[in-house]
Amino acid sequence: MTKTWTNNLIRGIGNDILEIKRIRNSIHRHGQHFINRIFTQKEQDYCYKFQDSVPHFAGRFTAKEAIAKALGTGFGANLSWLDIEVLNDELGKPIVLFSDTANEKFKSPHILVSISHAQNYATAIALWVYLRAYASQ
Repeated sequence: MTKTWTNNLIRGIGNDILEIKRIRNSIHRHGQHFINRIFTQKEQDYCYKFQDSVPHFAGRFTAKEAIAKALGTGFGANLSWLDIEVLNDELGKPIVLFSDTANEKFKSPHILVSISHAQNYATAIALWVYLRAYASQ
């Protein structure tokens, strides 16, 4: 018998939208210090692959905001920006990884996320889903 995973409950939902120029201005004003405070090294490596990295940083910023909303908390005592890492799978789909601390605090949450950006705005939506295993034949 094998285990199959199914989503059977949405535990939280979050979304965020941001003017890309706000991130561009923050990076211009605070430089690498801002980037290091918000984004993991792997996220930075991904964003820096693009000629204009700012829309990609903005997309990950909105994803992290949406994830924090889906978890029902803001950033602060319960969750830091670096507790959340938004990467991409081999097909380019965004995936969410959590620090050990966040995994423990939120009981290994499973988050689905979608990120979009256009010329002026970045947006993301996040769903916190409960995963339940069931036996299949």
